[in-house]
Amino acid sequence: MLKYVHTSWLHFVLVYLAVMLDGGIALHFAPILFKTPMSASPYLSLIIMMMPILTGTDSQMKGRWLYIAAFLGGLLFDIFYSGIIGISMIGFPLTVWAASKLQAYLSHNFLSAMAVWFVSMSLYLVFDYAAFGIINLTNLNFSEFIMFHMFPTLIVNLLILVVIYGVMNYLYHATRQPDVSAYNVDQRDLNMRMTGKSRSTRL
Repeated sequence: MLKYVHTSWLHFVLVYLAVMLDGGIALHFAPILFKTPMSASPYLSLIIMMMPILTGTDSQMKGRWLYIAAFLGGLLFDIFYSGIIGISMIGFPLTVWAASKLQAYLSHNFLSAMAVWFVSMSLYLVFDYAAFGIINLTNLNFSEFIMFHMFPTLIVNLLILVVIYGVMNYLYHATRQPDVSAYNVDQRDLNMRMTGKSRSTRL
């Protein structure tokens, strides 16, 4: 059934749902995720934005839709959660771009996906910290940020990635459209088929 659904449509729907679920996860698990002095933020939305790259299905959709989904998802994330427009709206597309560049040098398997995700996610968290630091909205120095926020956030999101990767891999591959150009029928085969059809008609 999913073969009739375009990968871009699936991706946009999943990104929107993931943005909504991020807030639910943070609220439901708040006593665990935000236990002073540590805080771990769920980024299901960012994982989903990178998923076409991590699963090797980004070729099934035009590159601009990948970045548009990240841009719009980041905008919603800023509106609903950070309250400052621009940080995730810029950071999410940059993270997707970084993931695509890293994945180009690796094969498509779960270990490679985990490595690409880890580096890309780390870059986003540093970007996020720097952006909030520029506008003086962080009271942690860099070592405290790594210990009390970056490390716990990576652990939590690694667990999310491990849980959802198999399902997401199936969903994105299930929307693969048949490659019509792969069906090569030369003129001789076409003439033979037409001749056979005319003979059967006469009979």
